[in-house]
Amino acid sequence: MPVTCYICGRDFGTKSIKIHIPNCEKKWDNEQEKLPKKERRPVPQAPQNFDKVLSGEISAPKQLQEYNEQAFNDFNTKSLQECPNCGRTFLPKPLEIHSRSCKPKETRLKPAAPRKSKRSQDRRNDPSPRPETLKTKTPPTPDHSDLHTPTKEELIELIQRDKTFDSPQMRRKLMARIQDLIL
Repeated sequence: MPVTCYICGRDFGTKSIKIHIPNCEKKWDNEQEKLPKKERRPVPQAPQNFDKVLSGEISAPKQLQEYNEQAFNDFNTKSLQECPNCGRTFLPKPLEIHSRSCKPKETRLKPAAPRKSKRSQDRRNDPSPRPETLKTKTPPTPDHSDLHTPTKEELIELIQRDKTFDSPQMRRKLMARIQDLIL
């Protein structure tokens, strides 16, 4: 089972994570040196039991999965930065790009009302009946009375039972989709 890096969020083998961490810390420091002193952050601290993962004391899939969840949560909270407008988290450069287009909810533009053409205004003033071909038919509305809308608890239980979301990558994708739906 792969091991998640708590600094960059990527997955590595149990042996290659030992090689990756020093390189990732070095890359973190190099990136931070490019920032103004006020914006610099220290390298995130390793999660609890990281030393046991490196030494091989923790190797059972369930224990590694728990460690990976903790490492991914640390990555989300310590390595990523939150957008002040929408609350989504990003690496620094993607946050800059995202911030250019993300606006606070109060300043977001509302969709403009459709414009009326001069032709449609002329038709309103014209008392003659419209030809049959121009009349719009309203499609019948489907009857959804027999459908059950799941509760929040039912959705959570369904997600927890589904083995698809055991991998950190699938959980990340799911959380991104949920955030898109909520916002």
